[in-house]
Amino acid sequence: MSTTTPDDRISTYNPVVATTTFPATFPIFDNADIGVLVDGVERFDFTVISTYVDGISNDAVAVFSPAITGEVMVFGKRSPRRSSRFVNGAPLPMWALNLAIDTLEAELQEASRDVVRSHKAPYGEEGGVFTALDIGNAQENAAIAAASAALAAKWAENGDLDVTPGHRASEYWARKAQEWAIGGVAGVGSFNSRTGAVTAQAGDYTSVQVSRGAGTVESALAAIEADIVSTKSLLLSGIEDLILSNNAGNPNTHIDIAAGKVRVGSVVVANLATLTKRLNGTWVAGSGNGGLDTGAVAANGTYFLYALRKVSDGSFDAVFSTSATVAGVNVTLLAGYTVVKCIGVALTNASSTIRPFVLSPRDDYTFVTPVKDAVSVAVSAVSALLALTVPNGVKVKAKLRFQYTSAATTASMLIHDPAQGTLVAGIGNDGGNVGAIQVASSYAVGSGDIWTNISKQVRQVAGASGSLWVWTDGFHFPCGRNA
Repeated sequence: MSTTTPDDRISTYNPVVATTTFPATFPIFDNADIGVLVDGVERFDFTVISTYVDGISNDAVAVFSPAITGEVMVFGKRSPRRSSRFVNGAPLPMWALNLAIDTLEAELQEASRDVVRSHKAPYGEEGGVFTALDIGNAQENAAIAAASAALAAKWAENGDLDVTPGHRASEYWARKAQEWAIGGVAGVGSFNSRTGAVTAQAGDYTSVQVSRGAGTVESALAAIEADIVSTKSLLLSGIEDLILSNNAGNPNTHIDIAAGKVRVGSVVVANLATLTKRLNGTWVAGSGNGGLDTGAVAANGTYFLYALRKVSDGSFDAVFSTSATVAGVNVTLLAGYTVVKCIGVALTNASSTIRPFVLSPRDDYTFVTPVKDAVSVAVSAVSALLALTVPNGVKVKAKLRFQYTSAATTASMLIHDPAQGTLVAGIGNDGGNVGAIQVASSYAVGSGDIWTNISKQVRQVAGASGSLWVWTDGFHFPCGRNA
C-alpha cells in the first residue's frame, strides 16, 4: 500500500530568461485541472501537454508561446465532480478505485488550500462577505488609523509644543479655553479676538443661533442650507426661450410663443409646446384663442405679453395687456390663473394690426420693415423731444439710424437719452452722433442704440438749423432672457 503527503497542488517558478514550459508537480486527471498565474494575473493563453496512465497524469506541463518571464504559479483548479460510478456486484479494478480516491483527494487538497487563505470568523459567528473594494478600504483605513495614533502619541507627549507646524495638541487648547472662560489674564487673546475675560457682547452668536435645527451640527447645517435655498429662490427671475413671433398663418393678429419657461422667485411655469394667442379678441384659455385682458385692440398701441400659471395644474398660458406692470393687468377673465411675468411685447400699426418683427437673443426686437419716425423734421440748436415707434410705458433702448442736413458749412447733431437732461451739440460742447457736415447742404449720417423715456421719446439737438431723418430698426426691451 502507498500513501501521499500533504500537498497544496501549487508549483512556482521565477524564470529570469524567457521560458515556455512550466511543469505541474502534482497529479492531474484532466487537462482543465491546471491554472496559471503570471505576476499575480491569471493567464489562459497556454496549452497543457500530458500523458495519462490509468486516468492519472504525473507529467503535465503548461506551455506558453511566446515564452514568458516573471513570477509564475501553476496551480490545481479542478472543479469538484464525480467522474466514475461502480456497479453493484461488478468487478472493481484497483486502478479504478485508486483513481476515484486520488481524484477526491486532489479536490480536498485544493479546498483545504483555499480555506487556509480565506477570511475566517471567530468560532460561533457567521462570516461576512467582503469585496475587493472592502478589503482595499480596510487596508487604507488601517494605515490612516496607525498614522493618527502616532500623531496622537506625539501630542500627548508635547502638550505645549507644535507637533506639526501650526498645530498644537488638544490638551493645550483645552487649558487655554478654560483660562479664557473663567476670566483669563488681561492681554490674552480670546477666540473672537477680544482680550481679557470673555463676556457676552453685541453681535455674539446666541444659544438659539448656535442650536439651529435640532441642536446638532448636522441639523444646524441643514437649516442654514434651507435658508440659502429659500433666499436664492427669491432672487432668481428670468426667462428661458419662450421666443415670440408673428404667426405664419395670421401674422397681423396672432402671436406664437415657443416652448420655454419663466421663473419669478419660487414660481416657475413651463410652456411645453408652441402656444398661439390672438390679440384682437378677449382672453380665453388655450392656444389659438383670444389673448387681450380687456377692451379692444387699438391703432399704434403697445401690448405687453404676460406668462400665466394655472393654479390647479401649473400649466402655461399667456395674456396681452396695455399695462407695463403685473399689478396693472386686468384679471377679471383670469380666474384660477396667476400672472407670473412679462415675457415680451407686440406693437400695432395705424391699421391696428401687429407690426412684423423678429425677436433675437437677449430681448432684441427688429422690425421686418424699418419705421421712418422722422422725415425732414426741422431741427435747431434748441433741444426737443422726438417720438419713436417703440413700446409705451417703459424705457427701452431704441435701435436708430439717422441722417442730418444743414446749410451751415460745419455742423453736427446729437440724439440722446432724455434722462441726460438738455445737452448741446458740437465738438466744443456735448459732441454729436449724426456725423458732422463739412459742406453746406450736404448730409451726415449716424446710428446708435439710445434709451428712451417711458413716453417713447428721445431728445434731439442740432449744432445748426437743418432737417433730420430717423429710421427705427427696433428696440431692446429687457424682460430677463439670458440668451
